[in-house]
Amino acid sequence: MAIIGSYEHHPDLGCEAVVFLDPESESCFQLQRDLPGGPRADEHCVTTGMSAPVYGGVLQWRRVGDDRFEFALNRRATALFADDVLTFEVRPVADQTLDELAAHVDRLLS
Repeated sequence: MAIIGSYEHHPDLGCEAVVFLDPESESCFQLQRDLPGGPRADEHCVTTGMSAPVYGGVLQWRRVGDDRFEFALNRRATALFADDVLTFEVRPVADQTLDELAAHVDRLLS
């Protein structure tokens, strides 16, 4: 089963995120960044959606084939997600594409 990927922009919360949700287990991997002007707009963080953020949690990422994303995590994020590399097939929500999600990931990690 594919992980559902979506881009979210929340001006009311002052952040944007790419959210990956496993519909079967309801596990979540979020890549977030403060909006410009926010206190930590210059760095990304990762979270489970319910955990404290781990800033700088992604060391590298790549797209594998057409529909897989792979993230290499730092030590603190590895402890949070119990693995140093997360790789999964992504299915975007209906109004978004994999290319759009990949572009958002690139931007949030730059």
